[in-house]
Amino acid sequence: MKLELLGTLFLSDKRKDLLLLLIEGPRNIDEIKNILNVNTSAIMTQIKILISQGLIIYEDDLYKLSDIGEVVVKKMKPLLDTLEVFSEHMDYWENHNIKAIPVSLLDRIDDLGNCEFVEPDLDRMYEIPLKIEEKLTSSVHIMEVSSYFNPAYPSTYVELIKKGTQVSLIVTEPVFERLKNEYSSSLQEYLTRDNAKIFVCDRPIRLASSVVTDHFMALSLFYKSGIYYNHAMMSLEKTALKWGEDLFLHYMKYSREIRELECENV
Repeated sequence: MKLELLGTLFLSDKRKDLLLLLIEGPRNIDEIKNILNVNTSAIMTQIKILISQGLIIYEDDLYKLSDIGEVVVKKMKPLLDTLEVFSEHMDYWENHNIKAIPVSLLDRIDDLGNCEFVEPDLDRMYEIPLKIEEKLTSSVHIMEVSSYFNPAYPSTYVELIKKGTQVSLIVTEPVFERLKNEYSSSLQEYLTRDNAKIFVCDRPIRLASSVVTDHFMALSLFYKSGIYYNHAMMSLEKTALKWGEDLFLHYMKYSREIRELECENV
């Protein structure tokens, strides 16, 4: 029975799509056919299977999830969403250290939704990928967590705060020390702005970076070998933005703000 039910759930796209449709609410047969773009004979075969398995019922000319079906499909959807996130870019996720993502956020990896793999052009290998830079320049606010140093960031963020963008950065102690030692003027200018904040995290940040703004989120991980390459997974979905904000807040709990007074002797 266990294998039969698993097959019912996952071995037919039509059944899977119908169950996901009915989690939104009851539908009549015409609505089902129109939304799923199927003919009567094809979908009725799947409906009969789902009814026989106790997952859907037919009442008042409507098909709807049974009590059991509602519980099962609510559990099924996050799994399917997670599989979709990974399967779309399996090479990336398989070869990078996803364990660097805090457990609470990794459990919600399905929130990333539809991701796009973004990498720099060959003539911009050590710069911010153009697609991400363009989105940064049109953002109202930016929150970033970073454990690696990108020489392009000091000038980029200083220019952004000059035009009024709200920028908050969480970095590791080594990254902050390099900012102080090699980019002191940019750091000083950054810290004089009311719309700019920088925090140093007192705990390890094992991912390379996470950037979230009002309209996109980009996550960059290290390879499992520890090597870093300047590419990222980017998502525009609202659930991904919330995921990125929660990741930022996770590290904020372990960070201290660096204020202008603390950097007077930089």
